[in-house]
Amino acid sequence: MTLPHDHHPPADTAVETGADTDTVGTAAMAEHDTAVAADAAPAGDEAALVAAKNIVREQLRTRRRARTDAERTTAADGIADHALTIPELASLLVGTRERMDESPNASAAAPSPAGSPCVAAYASYGTEPGTAALRAALWEVSVGVLLPVIRDDGDLDWAWDRDDLDAGAVSPGIPEPTGEIVGRGASGLVALGVRVLFAPALGVDLAGHRIGKAGGYYDRLLADLDAAAPADRPLVVAVVHDDDLVKTLPVEAHDRAVDAILTPTRYLDLR
Repeated sequence: MTLPHDHHPPADTAVETGADTDTVGTAAMAEHDTAVAADAAPAGDEAALVAAKNIVREQLRTRRRARTDAERTTAADGIADHALTIPELASLLVGTRERMDESPNASAAAPSPAGSPCVAAYASYGTEPGTAALRAALWEVSVGVLLPVIRDDGDLDWAWDRDDLDAGAVSPGIPEPTGEIVGRGASGLVALGVRVLFAPALGVDLAGHRIGKAGGYYDRLLADLDAAAPADRPLVVAVVHDDDLVKTLPVEAHDRAVDAILTPTRYLDLR
């Protein structure tokens, strides 16, 4: 079994890209509001909000395209390092070390047994912040990692991460696991004991509002998690570059805020 690796298609086919804007990242705590389009969208005007989101998406994509491979590698390493400081994840590490002590011959890359605490992540693609280093770090300490598989109806199934990835059928090019489906949608995450959900995003604001690629997969997932009991709901963490963090974003009625933000240089708990 090989360690996880990030998937980088040619620049002209990259699914996720970034922004040449006034956006200021976490280093300056987003002093300026790049999402200028949000100010031009009256509350309740859905058409204006959709247009504003599309403008912001292109701004963020432009910035992401400009990153070098070296910058992406550095960012991926930083994301892995800072993820391990998340308290909910740190508590999983204690539990997995105890299980490894009890079963020292267990494979570090083996999925967690049913009902054991685990996390859900995603296999990064194109110019998204790399998640391969994060997934590898979790494997090394025997934390089970689930990856999404996009269904025909736009909801997400879940399979264990064994780096057996292939191009997705519903959204071609997005890497997905090829193993057995072990959970479906938000209820599947709850049933499997997921404690942390790492969610992709093009950008996120200081209130936790995220903006994705307009596929709606995670919008639906986060909305469905509303039905989970607070004790069972996973911590939702948006994974972005530092300069993907902005002061405000245009927000539609169906949007759900994340609980925290993970960047290459820090972890921000918004609760």
